[in-house]
Amino acid sequence: VPIGTPCPLTVDPGAPGGGNKFGTATIPGANLNWNGALLPSGAGISCTPAVPCSVASVDPNFKTPFVVNWSLGIQHSFGSNLSLDVGYVGNHGDNLLGITDINMTDPATGIAPYAAKFPYLQYINYLSNYARSNFDSLQTTLTKRLSHGLNFTVGYTYGHGLDNGSLNRFGLLPQDSRIPGGEYANSDFDIRHRVSITASYAIPGPKGFGQVLSGWKLNTIVNLQGAQPWNTNDTGNGFSGNGDSSDRWNFYGNPTDFKAIGAHSIPYCTGAGNQGCSITDAITGQHFFTAAQSTGMWGQCTAVAPDLSTLNAGGCFVSGKSVMTPPKNGTFGTMGRNIFRDTGFKNVDFSIFKDFRFKERFGAEFRFEVFNLFNHPIFANPYGAAPGSSGQLDPSSPGIFGCGCATPDAQAGNPIVGSGGSRDIQLGLKLSF
Repeated sequence: VPIGTPCPLTVDPGAPGGGNKFGTATIPGANLNWNGALLPSGAGISCTPAVPCSVASVDPNFKTPFVVNWSLGIQHSFGSNLSLDVGYVGNHGDNLLGITDINMTDPATGIAPYAAKFPYLQYINYLSNYARSNFDSLQTTLTKRLSHGLNFTVGYTYGHGLDNGSLNRFGLLPQDSRIPGGEYANSDFDIRHRVSITASYAIPGPKGFGQVLSGWKLNTIVNLQGAQPWNTNDTGNGFSGNGDSSDRWNFYGNPTDFKAIGAHSIPYCTGAGNQGCSITDAITGQHFFTAAQSTGMWGQCTAVAPDLSTLNAGGCFVSGKSVMTPPKNGTFGTMGRNIFRDTGFKNVDFSIFKDFRFKERFGAEFRFEVFNLFNHPIFANPYGAAPGSSGQLDPSSPGIFGCGCATPDAQAGNPIVGSGGSRDIQLGLKLSF
């Protein structure tokens, strides 16, 4: 209706903006009658074998997920100002939430399990307790309490996370919903090494001279983080035929050759000769390899591809001596989940403080702070940087496959304030009284 005109047919005629009319929806071929469903007037649902519907379902014996945590720690003091903490921290999660398609079409037969019983249903996404997780880590902390103007904390963690689904409802279905345990691999957030350092040093200086030589303090925060995994899911080709848009391809070689490096995609090939292979830069666009290079790279693909028809349809990816090709039609790829990793995270922040004292009750502190001191470019994981983003992990969109393409803060819709932005300089003045 025109703006300003009340909507007709409302649950509450006096409600601002109107409402929805109660209606009835019936799925033909089933004994379901959704009386009282909130639907617009005259609406209905039509599910037929020719035009099937998809539904979500829940395990009727659903259990409460749980996580068990345990730790063992040792502390030791070296003198009165230095201490070391070393600990083992682990946890195990079970009965965790996971979704599978229990009506997945069998790639070998082309038949869905419930095709005969529910011919009007296509996908049946089933929420159950199939997921599990394990995490083990060594966590150490060296603490220097303030003495002689210096204090610092150094933390190091070596850990390993494993599961068969980290992203809950934001993750795609397992490649093969019949075997969800086959997804058990490195967690999406598996980071083997992490170092964090915070330190402050008050520079000794003589009193007097208008407080110019005293009250100076240097501070730093250093974060070093190992590479994080990223998965691949082909949402466009559907070579397996199951229709779940979660296919993976075949991989031959060393996964480290497919390390996500900055704003560049993984080299992609569609044939030999001129413009047969190319790489895409998020800033400068697509660049083609020479004819000789393309011919050699395409030769690497044809040497290992199990099906030339799917290879010609989907192309292939080549980096170093490693190759990723589509599987045969009607089969799943041989790649495991999360076998590729990004380049990690490295960041240094630095600040200088200058204190001034005005008698006993008044003081001021001037701050000069620099975030990302060395202006080191940090690119997001190809998966993305926010829950629900799909990033550049789809081989059916080859132009940007494997590309970070943005800094984590921009990818997450939180530029400057979030992590991964370019160098920021901040000036501040703090008054105390």
